[in-house]
Amino acid sequence: MMVLQGFDSEMGVRAMSKEREYYYIGKRRGTDIWEVMLKYGVLSASHFEVRFPDDPTMTLSEGREEFLGLPEVFVEPWSGMKGAIAVKGEMTKEARELFLQIIETRRIRLWDFILFRDGRKLLSVSDFDDRIVTENFAKEFMEKLFLTWFEPIPEPEIKSEGISRDFLEEVSQAIQEALSKLVLDLENDKN
Repeated sequence: MMVLQGFDSEMGVRAMSKEREYYYIGKRRGTDIWEVMLKYGVLSASHFEVRFPDDPTMTLSEGREEFLGLPEVFVEPWSGMKGAIAVKGEMTKEARELFLQIIETRRIRLWDFILFRDGRKLLSVSDFDDRIVTENFAKEFMEKLFLTWFEPIPEPEIKSEGISRDFLEEVSQAIQEALSKLVLDLENDKN
C-alpha cells in the first residue's frame, strides 16, 4: 500500500472529459438492470477508486480492510470529508474478484466508489444509492444489450432482372423531384 498526496482523480477526470453524466433512476431494490450494468462496468474498467470516511461505527466504511488488502493499491486523503481516504488502484484480477463478490453476495455495501477505463469515468456510486453513469458508458452498455437481445432480419435479395434502366431512371427522377419539393417547402416554412 502506498500513500499519495494531492491529485483528486474525480475532479481531474471530470475536468478533462467534460462528459455528460446521468443519474440512474431505475429500480432501487432487488434485481434490475443496474446490477448487470455494474458488473459490465467492473469487467470493463481498468482502474477504480473507493472512498472510506473515518467512521468508528464502520457503517460507512464497509469493505475498507478488503480494499486496503489488495495488491498495488494507493491510499491518499480524500478531500470530500475530513479524515476520509481514497483507495485507488488498477482493476487487477483480485480487485475485479472483490467487486464481483460484493455485487453477488451483497455482504458489503460500498459507500462511495468510481470505476474508470483508461482515465475516463464510467460510473460512480455515492451515499450507497446515488448511481451515476457517463453518457458514453451508458450508450456502450445499451448497444451491447441491443446486440444481445436483437438480431437483424435478413433483407430479401432484390434481383434486377426484369427491371429496365429506363424505369430506374424514372424512379430516380421522381425521387429527386420529391426531395426538391420537400426542401423548397421547408425553406418557405422558415421564411
